[in-house]
Amino acid sequence: MTEIVADYMLFFKLNLSQRILLKWSDRELTSQVGATTTQIAAIFYLMGNDGCQLVDLSRELLQNKSAITTLVERMVKNDLIIKSPSSTDGRASHLFLTDKGRNIGKKAMPYVLEYNRELVKGFSSTETEVINRFFNSIIQRFETTPDNYFKQQIGNIAVD
Repeated sequence: MTEIVADYMLFFKLNLSQRILLKWSDRELTSQVGATTTQIAAIFYLMGNDGCQLVDLSRELLQNKSAITTLVERMVKNDLIIKSPSSTDGRASHLFLTDKGRNIGKKAMPYVLEYNRELVKGFSSTETEVINRFFNSIIQRFETTPDNYFKQQIGNIAVD
């Protein structure tokens, strides 16, 4: 029974810590750079994939169609991106960063790097490697899009 409780607590604590971290980072990033964590993730993706289609962004952020539509509408409204109809597919749209969106992405990068440093504060590099391996194993086993950009980026991050 103890094993079951311990396993449950790990899952529960992972979920709880993710919620706490996103709530905190949304508040911080909105205050410091003017965009939410999800908006900044979209900006980071667009910084390397400007002109992608809505479906591409949806796949990268693992968001369903309605969630990505709402996100894109807010980002257009806040002048972070431009949504342009595809010239080859009447059902598709391409997304482009505005200067404001690109500037927010550049401004957000040091904060995200600092948040990463803060997350591993107090852990040795060996412990950080285990944490990194733990998260990578979750991503590998449960994420269903094999060509996910962020998944590739996470796999390339070197641990200090």
